[in-house]
Formats: sequence, structure tokens, C-alpha cells
Amino acid sequence: MRKIELGKTGEYIPVLGQGTWGIKSWRNKSYYEQWKNSLRRGIELGLTHIDTAEFYGHGTSEKVIGEIIAEVGRDELFITSKLFPIHLRYKTMKKAANKSLKRLGIKNFDLYLIHWPSRFTSIKKQMRVLEDLVNEGKTRYIGVSNFSVDQFIKAQKVLKNVELVNNQLHVNVTRQSYIFNSLPYYQENGITLTAYSPLGHNGYNDLAGEIRKNLEKIANAHNATIQQIAIAWLINHKNVISIPKALKVEHIEENTKAADIILTKEEISLLYNYNEISNTPESEVIIKN
Repeated sequence: MRKIELGKTGEYIPVLGQGTWGIKSWRNKSYYEQWKNSLRRGIELGLTHIDTAEFYGHGTSEKVIGEIIAEVGRDELFITSKLFPIHLRYKTMKKAANKSLKRLGIKNFDLYLIHWPSRFTSIKKQMRVLEDLVNEGKTRYIGVSNFSVDQFIKAQKVLKNVELVNNQLHVNVTRQSYIFNSLPYYQENGITLTAYSPLGHNGYNDLAGEIRKNLEKIANAHNATIQQIAIAWLINHKNVISIPKALKVEHIEENTKAADIILTKEEISLLYNYNEISNTPESEVIIKN
């Protein structure tokens, strides 16, 4: 599995990880065994970055991932979790982080994020929590999720001795605005963008129109599926990793192959939706080729 540097940390993580958004709580045993089998297979294939959050399945995702960690060993994995902004006070935010660690069965996160910006809790207070968790050894790195560039800059400014290394954003070939309007800033400043839901919410099975036609054209040239091309399109941009979710082993295996697909600049540009550009011209977006 190809790896890239996380921010400017000097640590390299897989360009593809495993997302767990949408995992349900209160399902039968076979449901969770199927999911665990997919996680195990992904780890075997090098998808050792596993992303979760306290919000996913009301803690169920973290509990199940904790079982996987106990099986394969902590050192094999890079674990990301997220703090949901329902917690308004410093003490409750710290308590929530510790509960996540307990569900995961680990002493520290590799990466811990604020899940969403909050209208009720200041960025300064949230960053104080993250910075204290780093200083206490509860997380190695910190970042945010769903923050605008302006919010990201504000968050970084209030930190004293720690840097944000990541922003996790909803971006894919049908939702491209962050590629044009946010990614250039992160590329320039050595920050990693994690693209979640890289295949939308239904795997692009019902995708139609010009974007489908262009995906199929590129897929035929690479002997790939349109889903593999959609994922490859994201991670062929500098500083971008992705965390597709898969509940079936065969989907994990298909997703993994996307990491080996190198697209030309022409193929990447063919999939751009220039209608989503606001301020940043496409020429400022750095692709890897």
C-alpha cells in the first residue's frame, strides 16, 4: 500500500484507509462479524489506517474496532477518532475523549479530530482540549473535520505548541468544491486532507450523465471499475488520502486496487467540474503526476 506523509510529521500513513461511518448499533452478531471480516482483510492488504468516531453507532464503531485492535495488535494500526461537538464544556470534552479510548481499548489515539465546527463551543476551547490531550499523551496528532479554511486557520492560531495536521472533508468526484477552494491551502501548508465518502452514499451505482461517461472512459483505459477510478482520482492529488467504507470483503479488495492506479493530468482534468470553482483557479491545484 502506497503511503504519504501525514502533514509535516515525518510519519507516513496509507493513502487509503478504512472508514466506518454508517455502522449501525443494535444489529445481530452476523452483521458485526461481516464488518470485522472486512476490517481484517483490509488490514491484510495494507489499509491499516482505521477511522472512527464516538458518534458512529453511538460508540459501537469504536467498540468493534477495539476488538480488532485486540486481535492484530496496537502497533499494526493507525487509529483516528473524532470528538462530537455536543460536548460544551472542557471537562465533558475530556471525558468523551477518555471514553473513546476506553471503548477502543488503547492508551492513545494516533489522530484525534473535532468532528464538526460548533456554534455553541468556541474553537479556542476545543483546541485547548486537543492540545492538552497531546501534552497528556492521549493523542499523537490532532486535526479537525468539516472545517472551512478560515475556521482551520483560526483554530491553528489559538494553538500554542501543537500543529493541526489534518482536515477531514466530504469530497469526491461529484462533490469537488474542496478540491478547488480548500486543497490548494492545505497543499501549500503541508496539511493532509482526508476525503471521506469518496463514493458518495451509494457507491455511484446510480451515477449518470457526463461524469459517468468520463469515469467509464478512464476505467476502460485502466481495466478498472468506475468506483476504483473515483477513488484514484482523489488520491492522485497531492496531500490527499481517503477512507472508503466497505462492509464486504470483495469491496475492500476492489477499493485497495485504486491505490495503484496512476492517472494522467488529462484524465484527472477530464473529471473536474469547473462549476464548483469559486476563487481558486484549477492551475493552483497540485496533482501528483
